Formats: sequence, C-alpha cells, structure tokens
Amino acid sequence: MDDEALDLSDVHRWLGRSLGGEQLREPVSITDVRRWVQAMQNPNPVHFDEPFARQSSFGAVVAPQSFVVACAVRHGITPSIQGTIHGSHQLNVGDEWWFSEPRVEIGEHVVSKRTALDVRTTTTKFAGPTAFQRGDTTYVNLDGKVLARQRSTAMRYLVSNLRSKSGSASPTTIRSWSGVELEEIERERLAYASQVRAVEQRGAAGLALGEQLPRRPLGPHSIQSFTTEQRAYLYTVWGNLVDDGLGGTGRDFGGVEAMTTRTDAAAQDPTFADGLLHGGGRGHTDQQYAAVIGMEKPFGYGASMTAYVLDYVSNWFGFGAMILHSSLRYRTPVYLGDMTYVSARVQDVANADRDESSVVALEISMVNQDDDELAQGLVTVRCSR
Repeated sequence: MDDEALDLSDVHRWLGRSLGGEQLREPVSITDVRRWVQAMQNPNPVHFDEPFARQSSFGAVVAPQSFVVACAVRHGITPSIQGTIHGSHQLNVGDEWWFSEPRVEIGEHVVSKRTALDVRTTTTKFAGPTAFQRGDTTYVNLDGKVLARQRSTAMRYLVSNLRSKSGSASPTTIRSWSGVELEEIERERLAYASQVRAVEQRGAAGLALGEQLPRRPLGPHSIQSFTTEQRAYLYTVWGNLVDDGLGGTGRDFGGVEAMTTRTDAAAQDPTFADGLLHGGGRGHTDQQYAAVIGMEKPFGYGASMTAYVLDYVSNWFGFGAMILHSSLRYRTPVYLGDMTYVSARVQDVANADRDESSVVALEISMVNQDDDELAQGLVTVRCSR
C-alpha cells in the first residue's frame, strides 16, 4: 500500500511570515522560577532558596538561564508547526538558541515574536513522507530588549502512514530498578547537588582540550516527573495567556465533534487547552495515547532536554558565566522509567579580546542508562579566564 502524500499547501503560505498567537498575560514571578527549577530537577539553591541566594553574589533568588524556555506558548515550537496538515502529528526534534541576556529577571514580562521559517520533506522508515519544519521565536521584554532567540525544528507526519507501517507502537517494558541501584542513583544525584552548592564561579583556567566534565544524572523519569515538567511551562497555567490578535494557524482539536479548535473547547473547560489532558501532548503521560502517536511508552519533552543541558553548563561554570549559544538535536526520547545522563567534552577554549573572559565550546552528550544516545550538540559559554 502506497503512503499517503503530505499536503503542505497551507504550510507554504505561512513561510517567511510573522505570526501571532497567545502571549503570557503576566510578568514572571518568583514562584514561576521555583516551580521551574523543581520540575527540571535543578538543585542549585540560588534559584529557589532565599537565605542561600542572599549570601551569593546575586543577593536574591534569580532565574536560571534555562528559564526562558518556559516563557513561550508550547515551549517555542509553534512557528515550526505553522500551517495545517490534516491528519498529522508532530514531534520536536531539535532546538537552537542564541542568548542576548544571562537570564529573565523576576518581574520581567516576556513577549514572543514568531516567524515560520522553512520546510523540507523526506521519507522516513518511521512514517513515510515526513516534513521537517523550522521556525523562529524571539523573546523580548516590554522595553523591546531581546533576551534570546530560538530556532525550533519539528518533524510532522501523517498518523495514517504511521499506522499502515506499524499499527500502534507496541508498549515496551518500563525499566525497573532494584533498591541497590536506586541507592547508587541517589548517591550520584546528591554528589551532583553538593558540587552545585559549592560553586560560586569557575573559569576556563586549567581546562584542557578534550577534557570530560563530570556528568549530571536525572531520573529515573516517572509519570510524576513528566507531569511536573509540563505544569512548569507557563502556558499551561489556566488564565495565563492572552491572544495578541495577530494572524496564525488555529490548532486542530480532536475528540469533540462539535468543536473545531481547542480554543472553542477551552472556553467551556480549560483542561482542553492546558496541553496535558487532551491533544497530542497527553502522549507524554498516557501509555495508550503514546502508542497511538508512534511512541513505545510515555516520553519526556524535547524542550526539557535543552533545559537539562543549559542548567548543567550553568551550574558547572557558576554565577559569572553566560551561555551564548546552544544547539541540540534530539535523537531518542527520554522514556518513562529511564535515567538521563548529561555530559560534556571541552572542544575549544579561546580568550575574548574585549574583556578578561574566555569562551569555551562544549560538545554535549545525553544518554540513558544503556548508553543509548538521547541528544547531542554544542554549547558555547562565556566565563572568567
């Protein structure tokens, strides 16, 4: 049976255009920041512990650099899924970031400016004809200052083609851990947390090319941890969004015949638009729906994988450092029951001409407990010499 072709006609009409959509209604609060670091399993106390933070060089709780990831609707993937492809689903397969500021300030109101960039098609074993679409989101405050820019890549495919190839994915066994294994995981996580607390600032001095930085453990991932992550993205909070009135593609809503969009449904019940209990997003925590969209079991969020890496790099270099650029490609999802290990290898160290700082390039690796590659990429950070 031949694969059904992708109809990209509606996608093409949006390419190169500025897009409207929902925006955060309110400025960032300290509770938003605390909820975020809790969800990302980031034990750095400067981001949640007021007494500790007062003794730091910041003098108060501050957001981690990763927090900007939480500040856009659907974690910035909207412009890379612009245009309707009827009968399709999407997966986030990569994010690239350029940072202009070291962090979002508490009390700052973040606005997203979005552009649909481009699309290419190929044939995959997973789902036949597949579109890889890119879009840009620029994060600014109300004064117009650019905080960061994100380029997201989405993989879009027809569910019918997926099912014709494999039906629904067969659920696989969720990894179980012995008491001894869990104790070892806890020891490693506590060692990482202790290291984070001890670092005020670490420079490039003494870093050797090819040097491997200590790894960061996360997990085991659970329905609880995936749910906590999803609820930390600010767009999922009821009443926290307002439409900017500019043009954009309405998102298709499945499961309620009389309602054509999630917005219509959410006007009666906000659960229809909160990204967890309805729509494709429920595959992150629902075994049955994960199988429908081609995943073998519930899985984590691509954007969270970027946050894991940004926190890892920021925590290692300390408070004086700023990540300049991050580019990650997601190879395999973070699955329910698995561990995630983030590590880095020093690729380059260069002294900046304009000041007493260095720029360090790190090759990033993310694997699970079986050394299956989850993500790989490159992060560039400016730090002291």
